[in-house]
Amino acid sequence: MGSSTGYSAAVLSSAAEIRDLQALLGASGAQSDVFRNPAFFLASVPKTWTPKVVVVRKGSELARVVPAKERLLFGFHLGIAYADLTFGCARFGDQRDCPEALVFALNTLLASPGIRGIRLRVRRHSPELAAVRKLLTSTRWKAQFSRVKDHAVLPLPGTYDQLLQSFGSVTRRNFRYYRRRFEAAGHVYLDNLSLDEARSAVAYLESKCSIPSRRGLTRRLIDMAATAGRPLAVGLKHRNGEWMSVVCGVYRPEAGVLLLQLNNDRDFPKDSLSVVLRAYLIETLIQQGMKELIIWAGTAAPLSRYATYIPTVGIYLDSPAYGWRFLRWLASKLGPWLPKDIKRDSRWIAPFSL
Repeated sequence: MGSSTGYSAAVLSSAAEIRDLQALLGASGAQSDVFRNPAFFLASVPKTWTPKVVVVRKGSELARVVPAKERLLFGFHLGIAYADLTFGCARFGDQRDCPEALVFALNTLLASPGIRGIRLRVRRHSPELAAVRKLLTSTRWKAQFSRVKDHAVLPLPGTYDQLLQSFGSVTRRNFRYYRRRFEAAGHVYLDNLSLDEARSAVAYLESKCSIPSRRGLTRRLIDMAATAGRPLAVGLKHRNGEWMSVVCGVYRPEAGVLLLQLNNDRDFPKDSLSVVLRAYLIETLIQQGMKELIIWAGTAAPLSRYATYIPTVGIYLDSPAYGWRFLRWLASKLGPWLPKDIKRDSRWIAPFSL
């Protein structure tokens, strides 16, 4: 797709073509952030989705890469694309061109064969949100906006003691008490697991969690960690060598990203293994000079009291075609009463309360 502004764009669905982008991103310096790594994106795409990566050029120069994917339903294209731009997307060249380049990318995606809607997540007050608002002034597509809670960020101070002092008295006590108890029992913290060790721990712990993981999710998250040049993998072992807990993730330039944590809370329900491992992990990250712990898809107590959710806007962009409007109305009315699996797909068509 080309234009009189000098922009051109292509939508890539082939994994091989998307991987080939790595050479271009590497030349630009974007490779320093794993979130810009095409392999990381491809590893994040479940089998029920297909990649739809939009590559925008200005003349012969790369301007923008927008990682998106399209939902499949029983193997058929649903016509809904999704892009999580909470952490932005790869930008190149003159930064003043960024809004225009993103508008062009979204227009290209909207014009793709079979696309009826786009679902976006962007930060509030971001260039990405400004680009969406600009897009709406020049198209007839309909938009719905909502606030979203997804990724959480825990700021890390200069020392672990400073972090503990920022906690409430009960949280501070628990972080100290359960860690001391873990150490007194002769158990071990491992701060630099290989990916093979992490996979072994995940395989062992999946059946040991009181809250079961979604099928295929743990494998996908560890595959995402495996794409990083520097994966984050730490764990706890019982004094007899049994795995007790594991964290897998990645490093960004100044942040550790927790993608996955599994704990053997069936056999050790009173040991607060999640608190123990996060205490060790946070101390390790601080010692490495990291400024943030990003917790993918959010966190529960106690860290939810001290982490900040990234202020995110969820956006539904939809074709004004009558048939699609009717299907969305139908999904919004019937959705709450549908079986669980179908309900999840229906919410991609139209929002409704669970």
